[in-house]
Amino acid sequence: MRPSARASIDLPAQAVQAALDALQETIAIIDGRGVICAVNAAWTDFMQANGGDPQSCGVGANYLTACDEAQGPCSDEGPPVAQGLRAVLRGERPDFSLEYPCHSPQEQRWYRVQVRPFQSGQARYATVVHENVTEHKLMEIRSDDLDAEVAQGVLSQTADLRQENSELDAFIGAVSHDLRAPVRHLQGFLNVLRRRAADRLHEEDHRVLDILDASSQRLNSMIDELLGLSRASHTAIQIRPVNLAQVVLRAWANMAPETQGREIDWIAGDLPVVRGDPELLRLAFENLLSNALKYTGGRTAARIEVGSHEEERSWVVFVQDDGVGFDPRYTHRLFGAFQRLHHEKEFQGIGLGLLNVKRIIERHGGEVWAESHPGDGATFYLRFPKPPGQ
Repeated sequence: MRPSARASIDLPAQAVQAALDALQETIAIIDGRGVICAVNAAWTDFMQANGGDPQSCGVGANYLTACDEAQGPCSDEGPPVAQGLRAVLRGERPDFSLEYPCHSPQEQRWYRVQVRPFQSGQARYATVVHENVTEHKLMEIRSDDLDAEVAQGVLSQTADLRQENSELDAFIGAVSHDLRAPVRHLQGFLNVLRRRAADRLHEEDHRVLDILDASSQRLNSMIDELLGLSRASHTAIQIRPVNLAQVVLRAWANMAPETQGREIDWIAGDLPVVRGDPELLRLAFENLLSNALKYTGGRTAARIEVGSHEEERSWVVFVQDDGVGFDPRYTHRLFGAFQRLHHEKEFQGIGLGLLNVKRIIERHGGEVWAESHPGDGATFYLRFPKPPGQ
């Protein structure tokens, strides 16, 4: 008959001691009163290296008392270890573990003490193991230092990028403002030339003047867009509760010149109250609505809808049209400077309106994205974060 796997084997005390001494970890067996019943060689070496002696930490000594009255480099962890060991011996907790420093003048060291109980008949005992975890702790410290260094580097680079972007926006604003005067001069002199030389100009001359006039008007529009972009980036935000329904209605009213003579099914759904700057948000919606009007221009009857839906931590507002749409492969180009997905002969524009929208919404802590397929219209989404606690 085969013996049970849990059957006990009687071994000489010398064999048990030899087995304990073969282990690298420092091990002691503690009885229910806290008295040390057995230790291995590693325990004795550890005790002597840290200022202990056989009377206080050897066999027959009370380990609880030694922890309570600990002296030397590892003394601060003595009382917590005694408290944990008592709780394990009383059955109040299944085990106990504590990581602690135990530095010497020669090196930095960390140990982890682990206390686990076992039963022998009616008596309760515990094994106390001190494991050297210095290598693991040093790797952890180096990893934390590296993480902190990387985080600091990211913060520094982010600050540099913000400064560069701010300087670039300021430069754009200054240059755009300075360009206005020469463009106005160009347009004025073109008008003077038309009046004074009207009788002497040939058909080809008129065509050249028309090209120059159209180019100057486009340049003037570009300057207006650049100045708008600069204002959207630098204007101090006046944050307060904003009813987006009112903002959208004001933006739509400002579109009146572009809607003259057109049949448009205009739908404004329920919109949330968000925290933001009403003037900047109006500018963002004007850009989106102007975009929708432009790309539905080829339809006899167009449909433009503004609506929203609620998410756990944000509101998502959308502006949807049934215009020509765009190829989704180039969605990433939509919100870039001077990026166009349609030829200028089909739809006029500078290519800054959506970048303006992106800047404004990001300054409000939100994000923008778009979805479309050619011929199926386009939907632009704006995400507004909810205030904490809402």
